[in-house]
Amino acid sequence: MRRNRLLYTFAIIAFFILLVYALIREMDRNQAQINGSISGIITATRAAGAGIVKTDNAYLMLFEPGTSYPTVTKVINPFLPPTTFFIGQGDSAAPLKGAYRLLVLSDKDGNPDRPALGEVMGELTAPLKLGTEAFEYVLDRPFQGFPKELLEARRKDPAMNILGTIDVSPEFKDQISAEDRLVIMLFDPKLGRPVAFRILENFSLPQDFSIGVADAMPGIQLKGPYSLRIISDKNGQPFESAPGELIVRSKKLLPLGSQGMNLVLDQEYQR
Repeated sequence: MRRNRLLYTFAIIAFFILLVYALIREMDRNQAQINGSISGIITATRAAGAGIVKTDNAYLMLFEPGTSYPTVTKVINPFLPPTTFFIGQGDSAAPLKGAYRLLVLSDKDGNPDRPALGEVMGELTAPLKLGTEAFEYVLDRPFQGFPKELLEARRKDPAMNILGTIDVSPEFKDQISAEDRLVIMLFDPKLGRPVAFRILENFSLPQDFSIGVADAMPGIQLKGPYSLRIISDKNGQPFESAPGELIVRSKKLLPLGSQGMNLVLDQEYQR
């Protein structure tokens, strides 16, 4: 009888030791998760929140400072603010360290690159250290495209652009005027239409140019290769030719990252 009591006592002690050990392990694991993440709550202003429905997605993105593409992306669905969030090491296959900028936007059609009616976003935050807790992120504006500073960073990255110089053939120099615009387009041969578009005003030939992912049309993810076309536009209608307009087309399809392109406006634009 006494032996049974001892065994029973040892079993209870062993159980509590294992329970305490499991709790400590779980606390350590939770603390490690907190230290490797940014967490808090997503809210919305009355105006921004009016268009959000429960079936919307929320896209959470972490950007390393100075970069233009997210290091980590997480989707919350269903999404209806206010809601808590947690993003970090658990959402990334690569190790994370340091601080990241957070961007959150709502999505209705499964394509976070293409703005749609009723979608909203917040600001691109200042860098937040991993381990940040109780951070309040506010959705406060319509989503009409990614923040300008991200687009500018993409414009400065040679790997995401096609770069070169535009000039005009001597025989057509007198057809270029100070009121003209240069319209630069990337055409997708598979789609048969332009997928990126940029306009240069107040230019001076020869003129350096770049066109790439920052100039993509809504919902288009540029991969390439593309046909490059440049038009001197006089009437504000680049798809309708006007007397005196000129055009040049690349002789081959160009991948993103192409540099040193020298294109000369040497044909009259007729459409």
